[in-house]
Amino acid sequence: MTIAAILRSGLDDWILLDEVAWEAMLGDASETNRAATIRVLDRMFRDGLVVPGALGESGFEDWPGSPDQWLAQAHAELERLGWRPMGAGSWLRLTDLGERVARADQDE
Repeated sequence: MTIAAILRSGLDDWILLDEVAWEAMLGDASETNRAATIRVLDRMFRDGLVVPGALGESGFEDWPGSPDQWLAQAHAELERLGWRPMGAGSWLRLTDLGERVARADQDE
């Protein structure tokens, strides 16, 4: 499953938006795959598995706001990057729940 793979990658480091786009679109930025990317982000945000943010002076700095606001901001960022972030864009950090889910999936 796409979300499980993304969460597992977050056990080692923060997750780059590029990883989410790649996992969801597999290199094909069709409208269907763009919608799939947004659904993956929406689910991870709403389920409390990840929090988006940026690298700042104190390290990872969470974006303020709600899952709806995060999704709108991530969508705008993907649009700005032409749906091919290629190493650019924001980051996602696993929440405690996201880490537990990733570890449980890794053990299966």
